[in-house]
Amino acid sequence: MWTRARSSRREQAPRILLAAVLALAALASAPAASVPPLLVPPHADSTTILSEPAPLLVPGRANPADTLLRSRQAKARDQYVLARALERQGNPAAAIVAYRNAIQLDPKIRDAHFRIARLFTAVRQHRAALIEYGAEFQGDPSNRDAARGMALEMAQTGDTARAIRQLEQLTRSDPKDEPSWQALGFAYGAAGRVSQAERALRRALALDPKDADAWRDLGVALAASNREDAARDAYRRAASLDPRDGSSLVNLGNLEHRANHADAALAAYREAVTRDSSQALGYRGQIALLFERKRVADAGAVYRRWLAVDPQNNAVRMEAMQLYDELGRRDIALELARDGVRADPRSGEAHLALGMAHHASGQLRASLTELRAAQSLMRQPEQRARVGSLIGSLRASVPDSLRAFFAADSVAHERATIPDSVRTIPER
Repeated sequence: MWTRARSSRREQAPRILLAAVLALAALASAPAASVPPLLVPPHADSTTILSEPAPLLVPGRANPADTLLRSRQAKARDQYVLARALERQGNPAAAIVAYRNAIQLDPKIRDAHFRIARLFTAVRQHRAALIEYGAEFQGDPSNRDAARGMALEMAQTGDTARAIRQLEQLTRSDPKDEPSWQALGFAYGAAGRVSQAERALRRALALDPKDADAWRDLGVALAASNREDAARDAYRRAASLDPRDGSSLVNLGNLEHRANHADAALAAYREAVTRDSSQALGYRGQIALLFERKRVADAGAVYRRWLAVDPQNNAVRMEAMQLYDELGRRDIALELARDGVRADPRSGEAHLALGMAHHASGQLRASLTELRAAQSLMRQPEQRARVGSLIGSLRASVPDSLRAFFAADSVAHERATIPDSVRTIPER
């Protein structure tokens, strides 16, 4: 957590409206309701007493059902091959669609659920990954990778007891299964069983000294047991073994931050996001440390670098806008808001941010235009209602010269929301 100084020069109305905007942003970014702890969604029976009769077979001719099955399997393989190509091209969303098409065509196709799970894991959607690993394991109970993936996602979502049981079973059945020892060490650590985590991770490293994940997790265990120098060495070893790894450097930055080694912490955080630009914690670590050191302008620069690689992150954009507003740089806040609309013109949150930036800059007509656009693009009724409340607050604070303009907008908006069946009076 961090605090920042607030400008005493800012007008009361923008402050009230900005607080409401941040509340609305929290609503928009709130996580969806938790997924029930069901690994594989139930499937309805595919046959009923009303099923069509079997086709009449003519000796010497192929069974039409077999031909159809082979055709669907061939199409499923085509979709699977397409999905793998989309993965290699760095298009995970399209790859997931293609994998799902393959599964729909051939529910028994191997590896498709597993590949989807890995894609979900990469973006930290752990519950979704858990369901996909479970589906793969149900279709192939001998798949140790799917069983291990399930266990890791259980640990990530807080079900450490089941994760540990499953991973202990995997290590008992094959004591030389290094990835399962590494996963078990992670699960022990997630459960707070630090000494057992260290033993499991050292067992993994005895089998494979170049396992970067095991070195990273060992660093976590060592830091938890207050062996900071050993933890630093483990994090650095992990980072040296995997040049794409940012998580070990985030952990190293956190360790240096707690030790009050500001320069070392900043260097680790910066290297983390250089290696992996999706490492939000690397940006967060820099911002928190810079606020502590009262280097607020430098924190703003970190926000801007973050938005350059994640331009549709409207929650981060609003934080950055608030910071520059407090620094008296409403011109930068306005430009950041415009960048958000350029990045995603169909985002209600982006138009909302631009509307508020126009309001803070005194451009009230432009503000109303953007707020109406935001209201029309918001997906949830409660979001649209909150934007309507913001517009009402804005209308109440405008100068007399603009009251007629805002009143006309209200009338036009009311007309636009009246159904045709009510608005049109049929002739007698």
